[in-house]
Amino acid sequence: MTIRTASHETPAGSRSSRARRAAAALVACLAVALLILPGCTSAGGSNAETIRVGVCAGPYQDMFEQAIEPSLTEQGYSVKYVEFSDYVQPNNALADGEIDLNLFQHATYLESFSKQHNLDLASIVEVPTAAMGVFLGKAGSLDQLPPNATVAIPNDDTNLSRALRVLQQAGLITLDASVDPAKAGVNNIAENPRGLSFQQVNAEVLPTVLDSVDVAVINGNYAIGAGLDLADAAYVEQLSEGYYNVIAVQGADVDAEFAQAVKGIVQSDAFKSVIDDPDNIFAGFGKPSSY
Repeated sequence: MTIRTASHETPAGSRSSRARRAAAALVACLAVALLILPGCTSAGGSNAETIRVGVCAGPYQDMFEQAIEPSLTEQGYSVKYVEFSDYVQPNNALADGEIDLNLFQHATYLESFSKQHNLDLASIVEVPTAAMGVFLGKAGSLDQLPPNATVAIPNDDTNLSRALRVLQQAGLITLDASVDPAKAGVNNIAENPRGLSFQQVNAEVLPTVLDSVDVAVINGNYAIGAGLDLADAAYVEQLSEGYYNVIAVQGADVDAEFAQAVKGIVQSDAFKSVIDDPDNIFAGFGKPSSY
């Protein structure tokens, strides 16, 4: 910043004039700083006036916009959405302070990712969740899968084991009972009577490979984001605790005003009235026990 001053002064007024100019410069600098710097109302340094929300493709930005944002606006907050293309970036961005919270993952994935990458992230509340769906690609039905049918599943550990549990729910495979189902991998399949082969790909890519495989087990948000209808899935996951999506913040922000505001809204009647509207896509989502 360049501050221009007058070039002519009377000797008697020079000292007071310099003092006035110095004070004016200080005020100007402080004003610029206030415009540039974010607010400091949360432990993680986020701006309490504007909440930056990380989302992935699918219905959860819509859920936040329709069921949460209106109440936040009433409380004086504004919301900015940041969309990510995979399941890795939103948590890294949250840990780095680039966003204030995210909504895209279930509790088990959050816990696993945070531990694996040594991040201090925490859930503040569960939300209704779109289940995984088993979608038919080249196969006509699950009952008529060809020998050695190819099944596309997510390649990250938590969603891979989840997809295997969904296939077990659907009666296509049996997992080794001695293995923790939350950690099961393809090598832990005890019975595979149809000789299914598995193609592991990034979760966000699953809808795009559907036409090239017999079956794909797709996360609900990516299915909906790709225009697939869970009602058309050959089988829909029966959700269990730990697999409902959560709103996550930095660990230091769990008790921050903005985080508690969001949590309170999710637990409110206003939120439920939007979710339970039969004309809304969220009405068919699985509801956590805390709902």
